[in-house]
Amino acid sequence: MMQAVKLWWQGREPRERVLLGIMFILLGAVILWLAVYRPVEGALRQSALENLEASERYADVIRKVELLQNGKASVGQPSSLPVEQIVGQSAGEAGFTLERVQLQGNDRVDIAIASARPTALMGWIAALEAKGVSVERATISPSGATGTVTAQLSFRRAGT
Repeated sequence: MMQAVKLWWQGREPRERVLLGIMFILLGAVILWLAVYRPVEGALRQSALENLEASERYADVIRKVELLQNGKASVGQPSSLPVEQIVGQSAGEAGFTLERVQLQGNDRVDIAIASARPTALMGWIAALEAKGVSVERATISPSGATGTVTAQLSFRRAGT
Protein backbone atom coordinates (compact mmCIF):
# COMPACT_ATOMS: atom_id res chain seq x y z
CA MET A 1 0.00 0.00 0.00
CA MET A 2 2.70 2.47 0.99
CA GLN A 3 4.74 1.38 -2.00
CA ALA A 4 1.82 2.16 -4.31
CA VAL A 5 1.38 5.64 -2.75
CA LYS A 6 5.14 6.26 -3.01
CA LEU A 7 5.14 5.26 -6.69
CA TRP A 8 2.12 7.42 -7.37
CA TRP A 9 3.77 10.41 -5.63
CA GLN A 10 7.02 9.96 -7.53
CA GLY A 11 5.06 9.80 -10.77
CA ARG A 12 3.86 13.39 -10.22
CA GLU A 13 5.72 16.36 -11.59
CA PRO A 14 7.21 18.87 -9.11
CA ARG A 15 4.49 21.40 -9.87
CA GLU A 16 1.76 18.79 -9.16
CA ARG A 17 3.48 17.81 -5.91
CA VAL A 18 3.40 21.44 -4.75
CA LEU A 19 -0.29 21.79 -5.62
CA LEU A 20 -1.13 18.46 -3.97
CA GLY A 21 0.86 19.49 -0.87
CA ILE A 22 -1.09 22.76 -0.66
CA MET A 23 -4.35 20.84 -1.12
CA PHE A 24 -3.49 18.40 1.69
CA ILE A 25 -2.53 21.26 4.01
CA LEU A 26 -5.82 23.06 3.29
CA LEU A 27 -7.77 19.83 3.67
CA GLY A 28 -6.11 19.20 7.04
CA ALA A 29 -6.91 22.77 8.14
CA VAL A 30 -10.58 22.40 7.16
CA ILE A 31 -10.86 19.06 8.95
CA LEU A 32 -9.27 20.52 12.10
CA TRP A 33 -11.58 23.52 11.91
CA LEU A 34 -14.72 21.40 11.48
CA ALA A 35 -13.80 18.53 13.78
CA VAL A 36 -12.01 20.36 16.58
CA TYR A 37 -12.35 24.14 16.61
CA ARG A 38 -16.09 24.51 15.95
CA PRO A 39 -17.24 21.93 18.55
CA VAL A 40 -14.89 23.32 21.20
CA GLU A 41 -15.87 26.91 20.43
CA GLY A 42 -19.59 25.99 20.54
CA ALA A 43 -19.18 24.24 23.87
CA LEU A 44 -17.31 27.24 25.30
CA ARG A 45 -20.01 29.62 24.11
CA GLN A 46 -22.77 27.44 25.59
CA SER A 47 -20.98 27.13 28.93
CA ALA A 48 -20.47 30.91 29.02
CA LEU A 49 -24.22 31.44 28.48
CA GLU A 50 -25.08 28.88 31.17
CA ASN A 51 -22.63 30.56 33.54
CA LEU A 52 -24.21 33.97 32.87
CA GLU A 53 -27.70 32.61 33.51
CA ALA A 54 -26.56 30.92 36.71
CA SER A 55 -24.89 34.10 37.98
CA GLU A 56 -28.06 36.09 37.24
CA ARG A 57 -30.16 33.57 39.14
CA TYR A 58 -27.67 33.63 42.01
CA ALA A 59 -27.73 37.44 42.16
CA ASP A 60 -31.54 37.39 42.13
CA VAL A 61 -31.66 34.89 45.00
CA ILE A 62 -29.11 36.88 47.02
CA ARG A 63 -31.13 40.06 46.49
CA LYS A 64 -34.34 38.35 47.63
CA VAL A 65 -32.62 36.85 50.68
CA GLU A 66 -31.25 40.27 51.64
CA LEU A 67 -34.71 41.80 51.29
CA LEU A 68 -36.19 39.12 53.51
CA GLN A 69 -33.42 39.38 56.09
CA ASN A 70 -33.69 43.16 56.25
CA GLY A 71 -37.46 42.98 56.53
CA LYS A 72 -37.84 45.23 53.50
CA ALA A 73 -39.89 42.86 51.42
CA SER A 74 -42.55 45.20 50.19
CA VAL A 75 -46.16 44.35 50.68
CA GLY A 76 -48.40 46.62 48.70
CA GLN A 77 -51.77 47.99 49.67
CA PRO A 78 -54.60 45.56 48.99
CA SER A 79 -56.67 46.73 46.04
CA SER A 80 -60.40 47.36 46.28
CA LEU A 81 -60.99 46.35 42.65
CA PRO A 82 -62.74 43.05 41.88
CA VAL A 83 -60.38 40.07 41.88
CA GLU A 84 -60.99 39.27 38.19
CA GLN A 85 -60.08 42.83 37.23
CA ILE A 86 -56.90 42.80 39.32
CA VAL A 87 -55.85 39.46 37.82
CA GLY A 88 -56.75 40.45 34.26
CA GLN A 89 -54.98 43.81 34.38
CA SER A 90 -51.83 42.47 35.99
CA ALA A 91 -51.71 39.51 33.58
CA GLY A 92 -51.81 41.92 30.65
CA GLU A 93 -49.11 44.09 32.21
CA ALA A 94 -46.94 41.01 32.81
CA GLY A 95 -47.40 39.89 29.20
CA PHE A 96 -49.54 36.81 29.84
CA THR A 97 -52.43 35.83 27.61
CA LEU A 98 -55.25 34.37 29.65
CA GLU A 99 -56.75 31.41 27.86
CA ARG A 100 -59.72 31.16 30.23
CA VAL A 101 -61.16 33.43 32.94
CA GLN A 102 -64.01 32.05 35.02
CA LEU A 103 -65.61 33.89 37.94
CA GLN A 104 -66.28 31.86 41.07
CA GLY A 105 -68.27 34.32 43.16
CA ASN A 106 -67.33 37.85 44.23
CA ASP A 107 -63.85 37.23 45.54
CA ARG A 108 -62.66 34.24 43.48
CA VAL A 109 -61.56 33.67 39.87
CA ASP A 110 -60.17 30.70 37.94
CA ILE A 111 -57.77 31.31 35.05
CA ALA A 112 -55.75 29.26 32.56
CA ILE A 113 -52.49 30.31 30.91
CA ALA A 114 -51.37 28.26 27.90
CA SER A 115 -47.70 29.20 27.90
CA ALA A 116 -45.51 31.09 30.35
CA ARG A 117 -41.93 31.16 31.58
CA PRO A 118 -41.83 29.68 35.10
CA THR A 119 -39.83 32.52 36.64
CA ALA A 120 -42.10 35.17 35.11
CA LEU A 121 -45.18 33.28 36.29
CA MET A 122 -43.91 33.02 39.87
CA GLY A 123 -42.95 36.69 39.88
CA TRP A 124 -46.43 37.62 38.66
CA ILE A 125 -48.05 35.50 41.37
CA ALA A 126 -45.87 37.20 44.00
CA ALA A 127 -46.90 40.63 42.65
CA LEU A 128 -50.56 39.61 42.89
CA GLU A 129 -50.07 38.53 46.50
CA ALA A 130 -48.66 41.99 47.22
CA LYS A 131 -51.94 43.42 45.84
CA GLY A 132 -54.00 41.33 48.27
CA VAL A 133 -54.85 38.44 45.91
CA SER A 134 -53.65 34.99 46.94
CA VAL A 135 -53.49 31.65 45.16
CA GLU A 136 -56.09 29.21 46.32
CA ARG A 137 -55.20 26.36 43.93
CA ALA A 138 -52.49 26.00 41.30
CA THR A 139 -51.74 23.35 38.70
CA ILE A 140 -48.55 24.09 36.81
CA SER A 141 -47.12 21.62 34.32
CA PRO A 142 -44.50 21.69 31.56
CA SER A 143 -45.83 22.62 28.14
CA GLY A 144 -44.71 21.36 24.75
CA ALA A 145 -42.44 24.38 24.21
CA THR A 146 -39.02 24.14 25.81
CA GLY A 147 -38.74 26.06 29.07
CA THR A 148 -42.40 27.03 29.36
CA VAL A 149 -45.28 25.83 31.51
CA THR A 150 -49.06 25.79 31.37
CA ALA A 151 -50.93 26.95 34.44
CA GLN A 152 -54.43 26.63 35.85
CA LEU A 153 -54.79 28.92 38.83
CA SER A 154 -57.52 29.88 41.27
CA PHE A 155 -57.17 33.24 43.00
CA ARG A 156 -59.09 34.70 45.89
CA ARG A 157 -58.95 37.93 47.79
CA ALA A 158 -56.63 37.52 50.75
CA GLY A 159 -58.48 37.14 54.03
CA THR A 160 -61.68 35.69 52.56
